Amino acid sequence: MPVAQSRPKSPAGTATMLVTRFHVVHGLLVVLATAVAAALRLQDLGTWSFWVDEAHSWRDATMALDGENGFLSEDRRLYPLTFLLLRVLIDVGGLAQDEWSLRLPFALIGIATVPLLAVCGRHVIGPGAAVLSAWLLALHPWHVFWSQNARGYALVVFGAVIAADRVRAFTQHYRRRDAVALGAAVLLAVTSHPTGALLAVAVVAAFLVRQALRWRWTTQLFAAVVMLLLLWWGPAVAGQFFPDFMRSKQGNSTDHFLRTSVFYFRPALLLLALVGGALLVSRARLGRLLLGCFALAPFVVMLPMSHEVKVTARFAICALPAMVWLAAAACVEVGRAVLASARLPAHSRLLAAALLPALFAGELVQQLGEYYTVQHGQRGQWRRAAEVLRERTQGASLRVLTVNQPTMLYYLRPGHYSSEVAENDQRTQVMPLIRWMWEQGRDRPDKNAPLVHEPGVANHFGWHAKMATASQTRFAVVVTMPELIEEDRSSEFRVYLADHFELVAYLPCWIGPKDESIYIYLPKRT
Repeated sequence: MPVAQSRPKSPAGTATMLVTRFHVVHGLLVVLATAVAAALRLQDLGTWSFWVDEAHSWRDATMALDGENGFLSEDRRLYPLTFLLLRVLIDVGGLAQDEWSLRLPFALIGIATVPLLAVCGRHVIGPGAAVLSAWLLALHPWHVFWSQNARGYALVVFGAVIAADRVRAFTQHYRRRDAVALGAAVLLAVTSHPTGALLAVAVVAAFLVRQALRWRWTTQLFAAVVMLLLLWWGPAVAGQFFPDFMRSKQGNSTDHFLRTSVFYFRPALLLLALVGGALLVSRARLGRLLLGCFALAPFVVMLPMSHEVKVTARFAICALPAMVWLAAAACVEVGRAVLASARLPAHSRLLAAALLPALFAGELVQQLGEYYTVQHGQRGQWRRAAEVLRERTQGASLRVLTVNQPTMLYYLRPGHYSSEVAENDQRTQVMPLIRWMWEQGRDRPDKNAPLVHEPGVANHFGWHAKMATASQTRFAVVVTMPELIEEDRSSEFRVYLADHFELVAYLPCWIGPKDESIYIYLPKRT
């Protein structure tokens, strides 16, 4: 049987032959990679505590749809797919509201993305590199994390794979069905999370750059200037569509964005993606353009935005599939060059060719080891924090002041949004620790709101203690230090906490550059 071939045309009209057919061995390796991906993504799926964003998903999936404080009144209605999916599964499918159940749909999507990456990638980087890309994604700790996460990022990655493949198909054949599939993939990403809009930017960039190669240099320069202006106005434009989301991300974060990019994408992936992009220049211009746009566009947009709003690497996650493709292509191309080299003995070439992907995979496996042990699934131990409070207060009702109100609500008042709070939790209150509350003495950010207490940290603590006594509850403070420091810039809160409270538990958790360790305080006995 002849090997099927495709001839992707470059913007200049030249053709590059690329074998795209999977053989039996390729198929078996993809099946094995999918099995490994499933094992990793289902491992400890319900073990890790919810973090703040997952608690938000629980809130949005169980709160009322309409009303003044309902789901449809919030900006999440602009990217509702994740929450509506969970809501339907809970209300119609009987899905439980525990960690394992709420994460399961996204784990299944993450598992399905692994073979999809291989099937779609073979048209751009060839079958061998596509199979390797499936293995790299299966082992990548960051994709494991989002696959074990009740958030929409796994859907964004899934949509990014389809979008990149359909852009390739449409630019080759100009078929309507490819355009429809491309639009559906982008819509899937955008309705799953606001950062899915970066996938739309990558798609537009791919088409524009492809056309720009035919333009005169003056037109190219003009287009570059227009693009820079659009990037400059990016935060303002995003603020019009997602005002609440943008307000919650205030603050310069360029350094944080760069550090988290290195940690989450991994240094080896970033380096190999650059190498893969350079090597593809001479092999397939169209493939190089597509993958380059999908890999770079999110970073080109997010870097200018990081000067105005607080952003992290997860907002650029739609670049992950393209980067994995490029890294796999680099490994395969370097391996081919080694195999063709006459400088190495024949028996050593195969081992040398396998060295680069083996080192990369080894780094991923080492990171997975930390993910499943000391990093606690890259989440703070919030469930354990709630258990410690129950143990130290002997099951009494609580008034908790915390930097992570959504997650502590989940563990202390699990039926909060559906009004199904257990009898012993009905008096438990979970209050957010926010700077303006003690600075202004108000429980709302509006300065015209009435005073709850006189401004100041001591008055704020005194008010909470008074309210706890009145409701016959125990007062506690539960914090992580980075979030506390962000609110307590003058250190007043921490000084008062050290003087008047006792640290009763410390739950360590370091995730790369960030400390997610939890500190639990109870008032000192007088």
